[in-house]
Amino acid sequence: MQQKTGRYFEMLFRNEFYKICSRKILFTGVLLGFLFLAAYFQMSVLGSESAYVDGTCLRRTDAIQYNRETARRFAGPMTREKAQAIVDEFGWHINEDELEMSETGDTTPGYYDNSTSRFVTYNLSNIRSNEGTPTALAASENKYTEEMMNGEYEYGYMGGWDDTFREMHMMLLWIVAALVIIACAPVFSEEYAGQTAGILLTTQNGKGKTAAAKILAAFTWAAGIYVLLTLFLVGAFLCFYGTDGLFVSAGLSFPDLITGSVLWNTDSHKPTGIVLLLYLMAGLLSVLVTAAITLFISSVKKSTFSALLWSAAAYLLPAAIYSVFLLGMRVSKVIMLLRLLFNSLPFFLPLHELTSTPVLYRLFGYLFSGCILVSGCVLGCRKYCRYQVGK
Repeated sequence: MQQKTGRYFEMLFRNEFYKICSRKILFTGVLLGFLFLAAYFQMSVLGSESAYVDGTCLRRTDAIQYNRETARRFAGPMTREKAQAIVDEFGWHINEDELEMSETGDTTPGYYDNSTSRFVTYNLSNIRSNEGTPTALAASENKYTEEMMNGEYEYGYMGGWDDTFREMHMMLLWIVAALVIIACAPVFSEEYAGQTAGILLTTQNGKGKTAAAKILAAFTWAAGIYVLLTLFLVGAFLCFYGTDGLFVSAGLSFPDLITGSVLWNTDSHKPTGIVLLLYLMAGLLSVLVTAAITLFISSVKKSTFSALLWSAAAYLLPAAIYSVFLLGMRVSKVIMLLRLLFNSLPFFLPLHELTSTPVLYRLFGYLFSGCILVSGCVLGCRKYCRYQVGK
């Protein structure tokens, strides 16, 4: 009997999963997502890579190779002495709009610039306190900069695996969120609109198992498309940037992780690869929460289009309210609580791992998101199972 029930559930799951995968709009969306990420990586990410060797401008993969070779010479614990040696050899980084360049991009002979000198200029110098013009390494009174040069952080080539990867992955998350909403909005509402829910719910095992199969199929699709696009993105970065940056201390790749507080900077000494893995896992959680919210809305709305609009609003409106209103309001206990709740929603959730968010703050965010996920599934299943034609 149990074996027969298991086969029945497996058949339901396959049928529901096939219904999702067979939608042409999703296939087109995935293809366009791939093409957009590939084009952006090619034109913006690789296109922004540059380095100068004795005034000669290197671009794209040539610049990446030179930057990697240079960074390897200074790999290891970052100290004030090492930072000063980098400045003595290459000088300070100068923005391209302040350089006199030829049509080929070359500039004055004797000028050197690479990712290593840029890191020292923007992160370890007095550029912020000296009106944008670096003249020396930051004073020891600057505790965050001084912490970067205390010898406890591992330096190396971090090109690509810093904010560049984060920006591209956030684009990926928005693409996946759109695809998940489009895929999950019709899961229940389509049967309401087609008036087939009443028939299915009267069959043997039609209530609980049908709803569970729908939810499992939606989650499988959502997780699968997220993993697929993420593997594509990670593979592209590995091909062009290598694994060098994955072993750099995360506090150097993401300076926001360094705060000088024991309770806040627990991730800053870990390798960047470990922190990015946690970030990617948080991204997966945000995708599943988006799916759960959409499934619940789908179980409530009898129109697929209405479910689609409400689901998109549930994803985007909290981000808009947070950015436009909450950030500009005077800080109070209520505002801090609202910020905490809004930051725990799918749009912002993964970013907790790459900023100086307290550990307890992050744990609350994941717990809150987990509650939303479970509640969305349970309430959606319950609403579907209690559906009555005409009501």
